[in-house]
Amino acid sequence: MADEPGGDEQEPVGEPRAGELPAQQADSTAQAATPVTEQVTPSAATPAASPAVATAAATGAIPTPTPTLAPTPALAGTFQLTATARPLRGPHPVLIPVVVLGAVLLLMLGLVGFANPGVREVLDTTRPHTSAAAPPADVAPPAPATPTPTPTPRTEIAVDEIKAVATAQGDALRAGDVDAFLAPYDPAKPELLAERRRAFANLRLIPFTRSLFRWERITSGSLSARDGGPVKADVSIEFVHQIPGVDLAPAVQTYRWTVTRETVGAPLRITAVTDDDPQAWDLAELVKVERPHVILLAAVVDRAKSAQWADRAETAAKRDLALWKGPADIPSRFLVFASPDPATFGRAYGGDAPNGTVAFCSPVLRDRYDSGADAGRPIAGSRITWDTDAKGMGAYDAQTGVMRHEMGHALMAGFSGTRAARVPLWVVEGFAEYLEWADLFGDYYAPDAREYVRGRSFPGKIPTDDQIYGDDPETNGINYHLSMTVIRYMVDKYGAAKTYTFVIAVYREPDSVDASLKTATGLDKATFEANWAKWVKNKV
Repeated sequence: MADEPGGDEQEPVGEPRAGELPAQQADSTAQAATPVTEQVTPSAATPAASPAVATAAATGAIPTPTPTLAPTPALAGTFQLTATARPLRGPHPVLIPVVVLGAVLLLMLGLVGFANPGVREVLDTTRPHTSAAAPPADVAPPAPATPTPTPTPRTEIAVDEIKAVATAQGDALRAGDVDAFLAPYDPAKPELLAERRRAFANLRLIPFTRSLFRWERITSGSLSARDGGPVKADVSIEFVHQIPGVDLAPAVQTYRWTVTRETVGAPLRITAVTDDDPQAWDLAELVKVERPHVILLAAVVDRAKSAQWADRAETAAKRDLALWKGPADIPSRFLVFASPDPATFGRAYGGDAPNGTVAFCSPVLRDRYDSGADAGRPIAGSRITWDTDAKGMGAYDAQTGVMRHEMGHALMAGFSGTRAARVPLWVVEGFAEYLEWADLFGDYYAPDAREYVRGRSFPGKIPTDDQIYGDDPETNGINYHLSMTVIRYMVDKYGAAKTYTFVIAVYREPDSVDASLKTATGLDKATFEANWAKWVKNKV
């Protein structure tokens, strides 16, 4: 039993004295105080604990106090309120774990409830509510859910769509279906439709063994808009084709399409077609005349003259092929576009042609995806353009002569290491001039060249590139002719076979001029050049 404060003296249990609280009430008041034992000095001896209190202390049970009214104190005299201070009693030791566990569970449940709206909702349903209950001030109400934004549709053109259109263009061309060919072009652009209809008709004239259109890449613009508005881009499209006898491999011509789509779901349209290196079929409405070694194209307005031009071109082709002493893998036919119109001739050249230009030969690149024979040769073939009404080009000899010259370029083009190979011009133009003058040498010389060689200003040197492609057409003509005499000297002195081998070697390796010259002649360039200068003075 716990010790009571106040010493060992005890009074018998009886009625409380005046001004003294009953024992049960005093005990209940002491338990409600802070857990610090206070002692009040009584005015008289402290009464002994009641039997109920003693029994509770012994058993650990907490009795329910029965309140007892204190008697009214006497009116006379003073009185002193005396309460017996009792120590605070805790729960029975057996109940301590239960109490602790309950407190922990309540704490955890409260934390989970604040963290989880669902748990708070459960707790709220078990908690008594008032009609105006409000959430705790420190608990914010759950934020409303943010709706997921709907993505804005964007106008796009897929690369696969462009590829499909390009493939369909080739299919329509081979099938002769003009409506299918024109289908992707903008119907609101009548000039574009007319130009593409004309191109379709021209291409159908050519006896291609292969013809297809192929997507290459985007060159400007974008294939995707930021929203549902229009999208526009320029794309590179390759026209892969091969003309039998003319092209030794599939050739490539590159077009630039402008493709558009006005809005989401609208059809893909081609609104423009351009080409920096146009071919005859891009320039005019054509007629075609074929000969065994020539395919001649001319504008419809020149139909009456086209047969004569084709005959003269055929004469030139037969003579050049008869003179050939090189390898057999050369063209057996030539594609010639004859145009007396200066504007059309200039467009075929890619701009204004240099003054005095009466014809030119344009090599065409080989399809880089072709893996056929001689796949390492970058040039597939050539296209010849001829200004039939150029000054001095009306006579038969002049026309066949210029065709022999340009066909000489076409024969050699396939041996080029690259299209832009810097083969020395005295080799390039000298060989072409040699074929042009082969049957005239000894009977006729360009008067200006003869005068130059016989004069004191002739340095006895092979012409440089700047002297051959200079600003003065007259000077250019003289140096063209002198370059021809260098090749003619090699043929006369060392033979046609060695001369052809030399020219082909230089086309393949432009930097090998000196080595190739020594292989063909046994001489270094300086000695060869001095010997040629003596020869040309004696011949002219």
